[in-house]
Formats: sequence, C-alpha cells, structure tokens
Amino acid sequence: MVVLHVVPVTSILPQVSQEGLLRPYRSYADVTLFHYYVPNEVSRATFEFAAFMDSRNCPVRDVYIYLQHGSYPVMAPDNATFPENLYTGRTSMFNLVLRSSYQPHDATVFPVYNPLPGSWFAAAYLPDWDQHVQQEGIGHKCQYSLGSVALWSQVSNVETIPVKTTTRLSSLEHFTYFKFYIPAGIWEFKLEINGCHFHSSHRFPEMETSGNTTGSGGGNQHSPIPCIRNVFLRPRALPRFKSDGTMTTITDLSDSELSHTERLPFTDSYYYILVVAETKVSYNISVFVKDCPVQILGRSFIQQFAGIHTAANLKDQAVRINMTTTVTTKVVSKEQQHGIDDDDDSTPFSCDCVPMFRLTRIKHAQDFSDTFLLEGREWFTTWLAVTDTMAVGAAWEILPYVDIGGTLNVGIHLDALLLNATTQVLHVFACIRKSRPPEPLCCAATPGNISTCCQTGLDLHVSSKNKSLFGDTILIPYPEPDTWYISFTTVCFSGENVVPCAVEEALLSLDIRTQPCVLTKPTTSQSESSIMPCGPYGVCQEIHKGQFFYTACRCIGGYRGWACTDDSQATPEFILLSATLLLTLSNLFFIPAIFLALKRRMFTQGLIYSVTMISSTLYHACDQDIYGYCLTRYAVLQFCDFFCSILAFWVTLIALAKSPPKYDSSLYMLGAVVIAIGVEYNRTGLMVFVFPFALGISIPISVWSYRSIKNRSIIVPPLSNVLLFLPGVVLGAAGLVLFAFVETEDNYRYTHSAWHVIIALSLVYLLPKQQKRYNFEPISAENEANSTAAELSAVNNDNQTTSASPVFFITSDLDHLVQEQSR
Repeated sequence: MVVLHVVPVTSILPQVSQEGLLRPYRSYADVTLFHYYVPNEVSRATFEFAAFMDSRNCPVRDVYIYLQHGSYPVMAPDNATFPENLYTGRTSMFNLVLRSSYQPHDATVFPVYNPLPGSWFAAAYLPDWDQHVQQEGIGHKCQYSLGSVALWSQVSNVETIPVKTTTRLSSLEHFTYFKFYIPAGIWEFKLEINGCHFHSSHRFPEMETSGNTTGSGGGNQHSPIPCIRNVFLRPRALPRFKSDGTMTTITDLSDSELSHTERLPFTDSYYYILVVAETKVSYNISVFVKDCPVQILGRSFIQQFAGIHTAANLKDQAVRINMTTTVTTKVVSKEQQHGIDDDDDSTPFSCDCVPMFRLTRIKHAQDFSDTFLLEGREWFTTWLAVTDTMAVGAAWEILPYVDIGGTLNVGIHLDALLLNATTQVLHVFACIRKSRPPEPLCCAATPGNISTCCQTGLDLHVSSKNKSLFGDTILIPYPEPDTWYISFTTVCFSGENVVPCAVEEALLSLDIRTQPCVLTKPTTSQSESSIMPCGPYGVCQEIHKGQFFYTACRCIGGYRGWACTDDSQATPEFILLSATLLLTLSNLFFIPAIFLALKRRMFTQGLIYSVTMISSTLYHACDQDIYGYCLTRYAVLQFCDFFCSILAFWVTLIALAKSPPKYDSSLYMLGAVVIAIGVEYNRTGLMVFVFPFALGISIPISVWSYRSIKNRSIIVPPLSNVLLFLPGVVLGAAGLVLFAFVETEDNYRYTHSAWHVIIALSLVYLLPKQQKRYNFEPISAENEANSTAAELSAVNNDNQTTSASPVFFITSDLDHLVQEQSR
C-alpha cells in the first residue's frame, strides 16, 4: 500500500538569497558558510544551490556542500584522520555534491523533511588542486561562487495538549499532529492513548486512491481496520511517517490503545505526536509527568580514604551529595487533576532519580576560553565527590554563536591518593549527552557494557588500576548549542567481582571548558608553556566572516586533519629544510652585482642591491612552514622584499640612462615614492610592477632621444656595450617567463629560487660601465709658473696663426672625455 503524507501546510516566503565565493580547501578558513533559520513546525525545508564560474573557458569543478543543524559542519574534505579523542558525531548533517556551470539554468534542490527548528549552517568548498601562482592581472584567474535560496513549508494549527490531564481529541485527516510541553526538571513522562472510536465508515480519499477499499467497523471488508494505524513521537520537531532513529515509533497498539513511558526526556521543549488513521476517529490522550527535586548541598572540610586524611584547600571544598537528603518523586495522576486524592502517589521511577548539578560559566577575556565549575554556597571548585551508592550528573549550557566556533573539552581525573588507598580497583564511568540526561543514569555501567550503556559514544573512563588510567579527555569540535549533560557512575572491583567500595567517596576533578582549535594540556613531563594549539605542525587561526566567528587549524609541512595530526602526506624534513635553504641562500647571487656596483663607484646601486638581498632572505626565512624564523612581523618583511626588489631595477634603469648627476637624486626619490605607494596599495598586483618599469624605461629612452636630437644624429652605442647588455635582457625576460607562466604552488621552492638567481645575474649585465671623471692633481708654485709661461707662449703662437684657433670636441658620450684638437 502506498501512503501519501498529506498535511495542511502554509507556504512561507523564501529567505533572502545568499551568494559567496568558493575557494580550494586547505583549512576550515577556506570554506564558504551560509546560515539559515528554520521556524518551528516545518514539514519540509527546501535548500536550493547553484554553482557559478565567471568564464565558459574555466574548468568545471565539483562543489562539496555540508548542511548541518545547530553548528558548523565537522568534516574531513581531504579524507584526513581525526584525533582519537575527537568526537565527530552530529545531530543532523547532510552532504551533497554539484558541479559548477558558467550560466546554470537549473539549481540543485535538496529537501529536508521535518527538520529541527533553529539555525542551520551550510559549508561549501572546492577540492584543492595545484594552482598556478599567477600575478594579478596576468591572464584570467577563474573564480567560482555558490548561490543559495531556502524555502519552508510549515504545518498550521498544531493543537497543544495540556499535560497532567486527559484530553479527548479527533483525527479528521489521515495525518494529525499534536504537541505537548515538557518543562525543566521533569525526569520522565508517560503517554497514554485509549478510548478510540470510529466516526466514519469510509476511508480518507488518499487511502481510497492507494487501492485499498476496505471499510471500517462491521461492514464488508477484506481485513479489519485499526482505529489508529500508527503513532509517532518526536521531541522538538514534527515526526516523520518513517522510523529513522530520531523519534519513537509506536506500532504495538492493542485495540488502538497504548502506554509509552519516556525516561530522561528532552526538557523545556515540545514533544510532537503524529497520529496516523485511515478514517475519522476520536480518542483520549493523557500525558503524566514526574519531576525529580533533589537538594544539592553538602560541604565537608575533612575527607577520609580508608583512614587517610587530606586537607588540600581545593579538595576540601569539593561538592558532595548530602546523603541524608531524601529523593522524592512527585507524581500527578489524572485523579488528582480532577480533585481526587490518591494516597499512593509515589509510583517508582522506571529510572532512579539522581542529583543533577548545574555548572557555572566562568568567562575569560580570550574568546572560546570559558570554564565551567561546580558552585557551592560560597565557592567554585572543580572537585566532585562520587560514590558507588548513587550516580550523579552535571549540566552546563553551550551558547549559540558564542561557543560553537571553538572546541568543547571535557576531561575527568581521579585524585592521585586513590592509587594506594585500597586494594580494590575503582572505576568511574562518565557519559556525555546533549539535550537530555545520559542513559547510564538508568543502567549499571561496567567496563564491558559502557559502550552500549552510553549510546552517544561520548563516554569517559578512569580507573585506579594504574596511574596512566587516572585521566581521560574527549574533545567536541564546534559543539551544538544546547544544554549538555554528563553522568558519573562509580563501580569497585575485587578481582573480577563487583563489590561495595571500601572508600566512602572518591574525589573526581572535572575539566569542562571551551577552547580555541584543538588545545590539549601538557603531559607530566612538560611545562604549561608547552601547550600548543593544533600541535607542532599547525597554527590556530581565528576567522571572522561576517556574523560567523570560529577557530580552525592551518596545517603546515604537509600535515593534515582537524588537529594537524595526520602525517600520511607529510613533507619529509629534509625537503622542508632544503626549501628554506634554496629560497634564502639563492639571494647570495646578488653578491656579484653588489661587488660590481661598488667597484664602479655606483654606491646607490650597491646599497639597494645589498638591502634587496637581505630583505628577500629574511622574508623567505619567515615564509617557511617549519624551518623558518621571523625577525619581525610578516607583513613588514613582505613589504620590504617587494619594495626593494622593484627599487633595485629602478636604480639600474637610472644608471643606464646616464642622466646628468644633478638629476639622479630626484629620479631616485621619484621611484622610491611611486614604488612605496604601489606596494602598499597592492603588492601582488600587476600594476605595481608594470608602472614603475614602464616609467623607469622611459627615462633612458628620453635621455637618448634628447642627446640624439641635440647632436642631430642618432647615437648608436658601441657593439661591445650591446653585447654586454643583451644577456641581461635575455636573463630578465627568462625570469619573467618563469615567474609568470611556470611557477606553481608545488614547484614554488624551486622556480622561485631560480628566479632569484636569474634576476640577480641579469643585474650584472645591465649595470653600465664606470663613468670616468677628471683627475685633478695638486699644482705647486714651480709647476704653476712653468704652466703660465707655456700658456703665454701658446697664446703668442696662436696670434701669429689665426687658423690655429683651439677647437674642443666631446669624443665619447660614455667616458665624457674632453680633448683639445688643433687644426
């Protein structure tokens, strides 16, 4: 029989469309996040996605999307492994893959039926590939983006059932929804449905169209029709007409009557009921609740372990359960609701009521660094006294937006005095659960059944068997906002037998806190200063993206994973070291250019080349993953490297121009100002290179043109100068081709080192020859007299021969020699 799920719905306008750029995934900082808010009682949430690319010539790429309720999705896009103590379970998460398109006409529609209300997050990314290192403006760099729209279909007029009473209700459709509210403090409730009666002998139209034409009651029918076909129960969201593990399915309806007890329910929440009937019926629904009032008191300053006294300040302030406090159960029956007293109002719980402590949040200045402590009457402490006679629990709040971007750290540690306190082996089992108290409060946890008893997989175990078992920790990345619970069950063993504990109570230290990234406490052999977020091969980043704020590890050295612990593709140490040495020591090829500039007495060029070599070395030493050192801030070193590299070519072009010396200083300052502004504006853009080079080349061309016009003939440089100049041009062009078209992220260490070598050697050939000047020698009195006499004699000779007038020529524009030629 095919059954159609038809319920009255109200169409909701879609949320505002969202769009974001997609990036290749290297860390969680590269994902594109979308946020949606799903209202209550939605029967279908439709998420539409479309992936765009900005050119039809771009390669088509897969786009991966993870959709999760409550918090940011936790995934491993690069198939990296998670740390052993990292919990990755999610309440409701889906993933899908779509392909990019230049002008997509159809969107990928992903429906989620009966979703949980509240915040939903979508994380999208592109798979990583070996990208070409391309300067901005050289060619087209493909960009990919993702657009998203969400729409809701909401069920209208869901009737509310009052608790602690019996209500007569009717089903006038195939599917009927009801809801009832469970307040805080309720330990269990009981749902009863009975007194079902038919109000029609005809099936609903959707049942008739499915091919089943049987009637109801005592009419002609092939099989009897139950008054109620199915009942589904689900907390916080509408049930689905299909069992999926998130709700309770009640199919064992004897004469259309049922009685279901829900222990440790979701509190401060609505429970939704879906009644499936094949014709019009009416029935009684009753909901009875039991709360668990427990006094959380107790303070003792002396603690005994088999006669051993301890008086440590923190341990003396441990929170203890007052064992003289009686745990009472309040049951409200339907007779009491109608004013009928019932002496037997203490119906036992199906699960024993236990004390539940509320932890207090201690706010710290750093983001994602709050701690949760037990609160006594006048103090805060991390120590809790546990006993084998009663389980105990604790609860704390994880807030939306404030806490979900970090990692929830939950750790427990036994008091070291238990190691030799008794011959018994004491075990403490802890189970963590979101939204409701853990199941181990209702079952006897042992080493053999802790995994089945704690159904969430969030279990901790400490033991006094040896010191290595005294502590246990679990990490929950991007925890979902809600009330979180932890339960503690204590068991003692003598051999293989469970026995009463010899110690009256055991002290247990709770370490419950939020932290950025994955931050673990140091071992006993390490100091507090050795704490490293993301380990030695990762850097913890704080990412702000609009309203989103979270932390994530950026792995280095080829390490991968949520905490940079996956070394399956780690780069060998010698390759990392060789990359650092190549990128730094390749700058030593600037030494020939520096030496040649100083030899030719071009001190400005020699200074700039020296600073370029030093700044490039320091920048690339800071830019390395592991074998690196930063003398100052990375941004400062990067600015110096780009600025000095471009300035080195500028001063070389000024030297080639051979302009009058009185203009050189102005030209140097012009280049420094223009280059500094360009580098600060966009140091990776194309114009920061093109504009200074174009302006610099125009200077020697302008000087050459001016001299040719003044000389009334084209000045042709000597062939020897051209032969020296040509290799510099070829090397410079080869470096530009290598930089613009060959360099990729994988071969960067090799191609960029070769770029250093080629550019440094090109300066050797581009640097012009030394400019010769007059050599002025000191003139003595005797030499001055002889010189004067000689000049007078020459003047007399000139007066005698008018055709021998002195004529001066500049014979070389390179050497600037002034010679006297007599005609």
